[in-house]
Amino acid sequence: MEHALEKYRSLFLLTTLLVFVNSLTLNAQVIDDFADGDFTAAPSWTGDNAFFVIDANQLRSNSAVAASYYLSTPSTLSIDAQWEFSIDFQLATSGVNYAHVFLMADNADLNAVTNGYYIKIGGTADEISFYKVVSGIVTLLIDGTDGTINSSSSNPFNIRVIRTVANDWSLEIDDGATGSYINDGVVNDNSISSSTHFGVFIEQSSAASAVNGHYFDNFSVGAIPIDLTPPDLISTIATSFTDVDLTFTEPLDLISAQTSSNYNADGGLGTPFSATLDGVDPTLVHLSFSTPFVNGQTYTLTSLNIEDLSGNTMITASSDFMYFVPDIPNYREVVINEILADPTPQIGLLDAEFIEILNTTSTKYFDLSGWEFSDGSSTGSIGSYALGPGAYVILVATGEVANFSPLWPNVIGVTSFPSLNNAGENITLKDASGNLIDAVNYTDSWYQDIDKEDGGWSLEQINPDLPCSSKSNWRASDGVDGGTPGVINALFNNTPDTLAPSLNKVTVIDNTTLLVHFTEEISNPGAYVVAPFVPITSATVSVGNPQDVVVVLASVLDTGFVYSIAVTGASDCSGNTLPMGVSSFVLPSVPRAKDIIINEVLFNPLTGGADFVECYNNSDRFIDVHGFYLANYSDDTISNAKYINANFILNPQGYVVFTEDSNAVKRDYLNAQAGRFVQTDLPTYSNESGDVFLILPSNPVSDFFSYHEDMHFGLINNPDGISLERIDFNQSTNNASNWHSAAESVGFATPGFENSQYYPGMVTEDNIEIDPPIFSPDNDGHEDVIHISYSMDSPGYVGNVSIYDTKGRLIKSLVQNELLGITGVFTWDGITNDRLKARIGTYIAYFEVFTIEGLVTGVKKPFALAGQF
Repeated sequence: MEHALEKYRSLFLLTTLLVFVNSLTLNAQVIDDFADGDFTAAPSWTGDNAFFVIDANQLRSNSAVAASYYLSTPSTLSIDAQWEFSIDFQLATSGVNYAHVFLMADNADLNAVTNGYYIKIGGTADEISFYKVVSGIVTLLIDGTDGTINSSSSNPFNIRVIRTVANDWSLEIDDGATGSYINDGVVNDNSISSSTHFGVFIEQSSAASAVNGHYFDNFSVGAIPIDLTPPDLISTIATSFTDVDLTFTEPLDLISAQTSSNYNADGGLGTPFSATLDGVDPTLVHLSFSTPFVNGQTYTLTSLNIEDLSGNTMITASSDFMYFVPDIPNYREVVINEILADPTPQIGLLDAEFIEILNTTSTKYFDLSGWEFSDGSSTGSIGSYALGPGAYVILVATGEVANFSPLWPNVIGVTSFPSLNNAGENITLKDASGNLIDAVNYTDSWYQDIDKEDGGWSLEQINPDLPCSSKSNWRASDGVDGGTPGVINALFNNTPDTLAPSLNKVTVIDNTTLLVHFTEEISNPGAYVVAPFVPITSATVSVGNPQDVVVVLASVLDTGFVYSIAVTGASDCSGNTLPMGVSSFVLPSVPRAKDIIINEVLFNPLTGGADFVECYNNSDRFIDVHGFYLANYSDDTISNAKYINANFILNPQGYVVFTEDSNAVKRDYLNAQAGRFVQTDLPTYSNESGDVFLILPSNPVSDFFSYHEDMHFGLINNPDGISLERIDFNQSTNNASNWHSAAESVGFATPGFENSQYYPGMVTEDNIEIDPPIFSPDNDGHEDVIHISYSMDSPGYVGNVSIYDTKGRLIKSLVQNELLGITGVFTWDGITNDRLKARIGTYIAYFEVFTIEGLVTGVKKPFALAGQF
């Protein structure tokens, strides 16, 4: 019985002791996330209560004036402890704006702490640091990173401090409160071993920005959690050509961390000859190898049997590293190698623009960080990327990286990726110092394939090893997907360039400046002679386009005079030299109204075709069409003017064709004159009716034409793809009888050459003439209309022209009550008043003339209408 009683007494004492110890532990802990909206209970915070409030379940400062104020709560934890909390200081800290979080304090009044430890947030250095107070003397233990509190609007952080039984302190910071802590310092200190309170102390100035901006949350004070997780390898970074730094997730055991055999690297490196745990950061290990790293080579380092301070052992972990010392690039050591400017319609590539660049060297490595890709109007910044010898990388907009990377791993995002013009663009690649590394001034003619330039196919460089690159070195890709991003081009051919450049044409910029165009980029401009002789001041390769040479003359050119220029010794980037090249040029005249007239219009093209407007120089002067406008008529005003931004000298009696798609027009009309096209934006021309305005650079109207589909030959059922041609240059543009459908024999249009229905309007004096006497209105381009010419002895007559058959029946009222000029021409296409084709036979043209005084005269002229039976 006594033994049983003693056993009961022992059990009671043990239970009582456990309850007491547990009670001490609970009293020592502090846990408060302020979800209850109260800081006066569970736990109880005391101090300057009036200066704090609960705001959105967070403890917030609430002093409207400069003040020093605090809150504290009982806490006796001191060793083998962990303190953790969240802050968000929505203010700019300074020497008079900061806060202390007391982890340990010997007084509930935080103004009177004699012994304790605290975290300082802010201050002059805007940092998070660790201090101690011993007998009232303050000592800095861990100097945090300056500028950590770096915003005046929001500074969210999680902060954690750990003190082990060995008095090892660590300060851990989670910038942005993301849940990922970084060690910001360690120290060993055992100056203070007891505590009565935990709390926050605020020093606030009167600045408006510092008022009510301190937020605290998620306070947790307790014993260090039991660690059952082994360390893990976070990163491996080469710091020199033999040294590597390894960063782990937590402080490491000294012996296992410094055992060299616990580490091994591939690529012939093997085991490091030394492994050293950092003296300040116990999560950092420094390795040194005997074999130097190869620049740009990627190695895999494996670590195993590494222990943390709790004895948890890491089995194995691997991480890659590269020793990389970037080289300084020279021009075209990195080239623009492939361009997808028009991804629609898709062939096999993604529906997004891209640029591919290539390192053309065999030994150099380049860091692309800070490089720029530009189209002249906007510039994109390239992210960090190590571009090794012979390596390709695809540049895309940052928003497209996620779409490209599953298909092509060598892709990087470009912020503000320039939008590439389908028709052409001058794109440049510059390094971080602003040096030009490569430039490509492409146009849609570079595709050299009418179908592929419509979209979905990339432009590929043929020979990336050439010292420079122009149109002759590019073509549409032959890749099955429409391109070859990230790999060798389908068109790759690095055969050396042995062809000399040739002289293409000369553009007159002004009366003392010429632009000489070559077929490829020029490195040496050569020597120039102008005939008749004009002295030359200089000849230099154009900075913006190295296919051009700028020639500056010492004296002015004469307007309208045809000169020639001869060049010798011009060479390309590969050293090929042009023995001799000759081209003519002229300084054009200032255009006047009616110098250039509208001569042919296609407003209803074939499916897949393009509108065009052909103009004719009806003067004896040379005129440059640059600066003219094409417009139409809308809402009772001339509108939708499209600027012609191309130099094209229109010779006297010469033709020029304006269209948005010259290749489409040439495809649909095989007789089109290729050298007379200017590709430019056009206004929208309706298929039924509309207006075509040609406007001079000085803004007056040079010519305009109001068209209607009814102006086509009456027997044409479908006018698609058939142009309207002007008959006579010197008759009114808006005389409907001065226009006719293009003949079938020429393919229904004559872009760039003489109209199939052209008739110069021969007029003889004192009579009426009909030409030809026999016509056949079958739209074959041969005598499809008759021309009734007249010549009056004075102005002011009014005329009627009627067509009768041999039985006297009226067939066609051609002209009624029209005021006549001294001379003129009327035409008839064989269509009757009933819009039927007149029958084969003989007809009479009755030309009736009368005056306002009532005098009337008339002339009858017979003619025949022929055709096939």
